[in-house]
Amino acid sequence: MQYKGIYWTVFSPLIKKSITARYSAALAEKAIKNGKAAYRGLLSRADELGPGNPMAMNAYFAYVFAAAWLGTDKEITPEGMGEVMTDVLTSPLLKTFFGMTDINSKSGATKWYRDMKKYETWYDKNKDAYPVNWVVHFDEAVHRDGSYYRFTRCPICEFCKREGIEELMPSLCATDEVMFRLQHGVLHRQHTLARGEGECDYWIVGDQVKDPQ
Repeated sequence: MQYKGIYWTVFSPLIKKSITARYSAALAEKAIKNGKAAYRGLLSRADELGPGNPMAMNAYFAYVFAAAWLGTDKEITPEGMGEVMTDVLTSPLLKTFFGMTDINSKSGATKWYRDMKKYETWYDKNKDAYPVNWVVHFDEAVHRDGSYYRFTRCPICEFCKREGIEELMPSLCATDEVMFRLQHGVLHRQHTLARGEGECDYWIVGDQVKDPQ
């Protein structure tokens, strides 16, 4: 993947703050000092996802955390790194950003469906050139409320397995639940590719919906 330093610049101070609070300043310093080079290394080995890919930011986000974790020489457990990810996502900066979307509203309720449709259109045009990508499927008949889609391929999951860091994937997947919660939504999920279940399913409804169908 093309190197983009903005993701490391934005997220590394938040990661450092969390690791300092949860562990020690020394470990946080180690994570950031070693993680910066690890981030470059991960991106140099990751599959190119294609210019203009609406989903590419998810990979950059994931690899920042993977790099910081590798920077600690895995002194933090995958579950502990998941807590660091939650700290970052619920920081004032990102809490404000995600909070701009309310999944209970008419526009918010369809946001992720529209975004995934946008990605589907991009992928249909670019899948021959960039085949290692997310493969998304829709079935509007499954649920009446909210948005529903599923992935049967995830380049982040495949790359982490190839790198030998697949144990971090459940924590990366769990950030989806945090992100949707910040947008006043609930993610109902039964399967993930990280657990070898063949798909990652997303049923997203507003947190004010009672007995979603």
